[in-house]
Amino acid sequence: MEKNIFVIAALAISILVTLFTFGPNFMISLAGFIVVLLVAGGLYFTKHLDKRESLLVVVLWFVFVICFYLYFSSGVQLAKGQGTVLSDNWFNALNWVRNNTAECTVVATYWDPGHFITGIGRRAVVFDGASQGDLYTRPSSSVQEGLVVEKHDSNINHIVLYKDGNKTTARIQDISTTLLTSNETLAVEILKEYRKPGCNEMYYIASADLIGKSTWWTYFATWNPVDKRGTPYVYSTVPLGQARPDIRQNAIIYTYPISQQESFVLYDSNGTLTVFFQQQDVPEPLKVEKFLYFDQTGQGRLYTQSDAKIQGLVWIEPGNRAILFIPPQLENAMFTRMFLFNGQGLEKFEYVNNWGGEVKLYKVKFD
Repeated sequence: MEKNIFVIAALAISILVTLFTFGPNFMISLAGFIVVLLVAGGLYFTKHLDKRESLLVVVLWFVFVICFYLYFSSGVQLAKGQGTVLSDNWFNALNWVRNNTAECTVVATYWDPGHFITGIGRRAVVFDGASQGDLYTRPSSSVQEGLVVEKHDSNINHIVLYKDGNKTTARIQDISTTLLTSNETLAVEILKEYRKPGCNEMYYIASADLIGKSTWWTYFATWNPVDKRGTPYVYSTVPLGQARPDIRQNAIIYTYPISQQESFVLYDSNGTLTVFFQQQDVPEPLKVEKFLYFDQTGQGRLYTQSDAKIQGLVWIEPGNRAILFIPPQLENAMFTRMFLFNGQGLEKFEYVNNWGGEVKLYKVKFD
């Protein structure tokens, strides 16, 4: 029994040494191996273990090392290379929410950061990862009965079930609709039903990650029960591929390739800008309807091009390092207006704060 304890202790020490010395540094890993040999050898020479038992410790250790390297080492290295789940901008924003809003406040946004809002910000949310598929039922004064598909702008299909004096909607479609619609009144009407009883406080977060997730929230906002599918719209981020001079025209041509056959082209001739969409098999480039350009002072200027064949808006990053193509369905979306235009022109969504250009907070005004 005593020898079994020594075997187990020796193996445990060997495994711990392996875990703490594992890494890309060969000398440190070698030192760990030597420590294991010393442990097994020391117990043998002090007669706590016989030769067979000392060998057993080394063999079991080798088995562990092989399994560790084959199945766990890549995960360990990946975990070591990861930073925090939330950026400093998110931490600062959620701490601000916790310290500067009423306890009865509800924070509305897409579901992904829901648990962080409740955990760090200490505020209720419309939905989170655990409730993204949930329905929301509340009393209704409507005389309608049955399933109703409310048609709105940007191909939105807002599905509502009226039954026995109640109204039921999907939480994910409600918030997706508030992101996609250009109708501020519609967004407020949806959000006001998520307030806590006796409390009028609600804030809305527009964050940078929702640009890449537009595929999903536009899909859910446009989903309809007939086809049982939605229509995804996306913001297309395209980095600068090439900048070359056109000496004859005293201009610079900036190319933003979408694929090998298609690209956006910014033509800058002595400060006069033109934005085109170029296709490989089409000899004449097509003008894009609108583009927004930032001058040297950081002031954004919106231009409309006549005779444009491509609808939508090209948002040109300062320094021309990248563009964001916004299709017409998203051009006036509430998310676009809140995140890219800082709420300009909105009456019911009051701009509150901005953390690093990543997280933007608005207060929803119901009065």
